[in-house]
Amino acid sequence: MNLVFPRGAVYIVVALAAGLVATIAVHRYVAVKTYVAPVATSQVAVAVSEVTPGTALTGNLVKVSSWPQELVPSQAASSLKQVEGRVVITPIGKGEPILIGKLAPEGTAAGLGGLLDENKRALTVRVDDVSGVAGFIHPGDRVDVLADIKITDTKENFSKIILQNIHVLTAGQVWERTGDSKPTLVNTVTLELDPEQAEVMNLASNEGKIRLALRSRRNLNIIPTAGVAMSQLVSPPRRLPDKIMRQKEERTVEVIKGLDRSKVAL
Repeated sequence: MNLVFPRGAVYIVVALAAGLVATIAVHRYVAVKTYVAPVATSQVAVAVSEVTPGTALTGNLVKVSSWPQELVPSQAASSLKQVEGRVVITPIGKGEPILIGKLAPEGTAAGLGGLLDENKRALTVRVDDVSGVAGFIHPGDRVDVLADIKITDTKENFSKIILQNIHVLTAGQVWERTGDSKPTLVNTVTLELDPEQAEVMNLASNEGKIRLALRSRRNLNIIPTAGVAMSQLVSPPRRLPDKIMRQKEERTVEVIKGLDRSKVAL
């Protein structure tokens, strides 16, 4: 039995088949163009909020996130177990990976006392926007300390670098009350000093003005200085002897007439 299809039906079938082929081809083309290869990821412990030095890490401060493997720092912790109870020695920002190198050795007690070397002391000094380098001093920085003290005998100011290459432990703000006035917010910097340096800093901060000079963390050089007095900065100019002054003031011109020569004062 021979089946005969109307010519219009054949056209419809061919059109449907061509449309199906075109649809499959477009779908495959789009899939190839939009294909994204799966990215390898790793677990990373990150800070939930800013963490200051001396703080012991807990589950409230750390969370574990998936990061692209190629972006994970080499010293990044991968679990809360690795960092729980460890004390931070340098500031960690919110969302920043917890690096093992930023943590004190296991067993270190929380607080600044646990971060100090055996023979060091932590001393906090008050600074303002000028003496504190306009707020650019941060924990871990190195500073020199300058003192401006009035000399009793001469009653003139004397400036000198009294401490060099001092490690900054913390930088922050505290509320301070003076007499009956309202509490005010003041800037402070806590420095790591040995006992002799602490004595020098205490005397200088009480008897004069101190200023911190920020230095490169890579610069460990200690440069002895003699200091400078106010008289050295504003000393009057040296007066020339009167004879030389008269010679400078007397201006003459030589007049030549034939073989005769003479000088005429101007």
